[in-house]
Amino acid sequence: ADRLVRITEDVLDIARVQHQIGQTPSSTLALNATVAQTWHDWQAHDPAGRQGQLLLGAGEVPVEFDPEHLRRVLVNLLDNALRHGSGQPQAIWVRCTPAGPGQALLTVASDGPPIGVDVEPYLFEPFFSTRSRGSGLGLYICRELCERYGGTIEYQPRGAGARHRNVFLVTLPRTAAATGG
Repeated sequence: ADRLVRITEDVLDIARVQHQIGQTPSSTLALNATVAQTWHDWQAHDPAGRQGQLLLGAGEVPVEFDPEHLRRVLVNLLDNALRHGSGQPQAIWVRCTPAGPGQALLTVASDGPPIGVDVEPYLFEPFFSTRSRGSGLGLYICRELCERYGGTIEYQPRGAGARHRNVFLVTLPRTAAATGG
């Protein structure tokens, strides 16, 4: 019953996001501050203790994104990283950096086993999950939210020698004031 409720809520969230595309103006938020607050809130609920590292290198870069939607994207990525990570200290890291003209980058990496090449093409597809109890909507909703604000989300695996092999990159548009335009 709990799983069905969660799936129903996720489907309704997708419908709301798709309905609102183009209807709700984006918000300007300070990337570092929003990510730091979300990180600290998430860490407070991390049952395994502090497993991560937060690296804020974006300065006070303002980006175009709704704060609650960015929180949702980040929490989903952090929950996935925790679920699939090793559970060791520093198993997860989050980094904010400027990324080219007019963009900022939010990166979430974890040290879990690499995502299989057979799974990779389907990561952002609706209802695809590697867990029997997963709804398969988390990364799909993340992608929909990113695209809504002119951003992107992608998975980039790192080589076998890297500790944090699973890397998710969220590219966010900076506000016109931050890009000089």
